Parts: sequence; structure tokens; C-alpha cells
Amino acid sequence: MITDKDITKLKTVFATKEDLKEFATKEDLKRFATKEDLGEMRKDYTETFHTVIEMIGDVSEKLDAVLVEVKDNKDSLNNHERRIDRLEDQVFPN
Repeated sequence: MITDKDITKLKTVFATKEDLKEFATKEDLKRFATKEDLGEMRKDYTETFHTVIEMIGDVSEKLDAVLVEVKDNKDSLNNHERRIDRLEDQVFPN
């Protein structure tokens, strides 16, 4: 014969109907991403990542071109400053 003590012990070992209500239902599980969903998301993220890398490369190339132009302008400015200094020395000697 099963006693109250046995029932109490069984309740600690096996899940009760109330315990099972804490778990997700089939409807709850439908809201989670499937393996296919995750694969598609990975594909989308990979494509986006490659696009960002290409954009960074484009910006880097443009920045390199700007830096070359700035260096050229700086060299020209230094040349002009030296020539102006020489002219000033000729026109207004110390």
C-alpha cells in the first residue's frame, strides 16, 4: 500500500503537473529561431560584414589620396614661404 510518505517522496523525485507549467509550451517554442533562421541570419550578417569591410577599404583609399594631396600642398607652401623670405631679404635687407 502507498502511504502519504511515499507520495511526498515521489513528488520530490518526479515533476508534478504544477512543475511542468513552468516549462515552455509548443507555442512558446515556435517563437524561437530555427536552425534555418539562424543560418539565414548568419548569411545576412556575413554579407553585411563584407560590405562594411569594402566600405572601410574605400574610405582608406580616399584617405590615402587626401593625405598625398595634403603633403603635396604642404611641400608647395613651404617652397612658397622660402621664396617669399628670399624676396623680402632682397627688398628689405637688414
